[in-house]
Amino acid sequence: MDFKGKKLEDIVVTLPYADGTSMDCGVYSYFEINNKKYFALLPLKGEKQLDYSQNFMLYEVEEDEEKNPIVMYIEDDVEYATAAQYFSELLAKK
Repeated sequence: MDFKGKKLEDIVVTLPYADGTSMDCGVYSYFEINNKKYFALLPLKGEKQLDYSQNFMLYEVEEDEEKNPIVMYIEDDVEYATAAQYFSELLAKK
């Protein structure tokens, strides 16, 4: 699957933390609900191997002018619950 012409397995998202550290994540899944786009992320082991022993993290995603993904925290609890439910259904189908 692709996100705007980029292969999902090639996208690395660096999540910054308040303490100054960060974590690199890979995209497990990309899906759309109610005209919004979301990534399900997993931490990376090594350069590009998803760490399936960790929990999935859901983020809203948009794109900039060069079609690069911009990952944003989902602040609304209802929106997050809707995305989590949809993603759970996707996982159940796999």
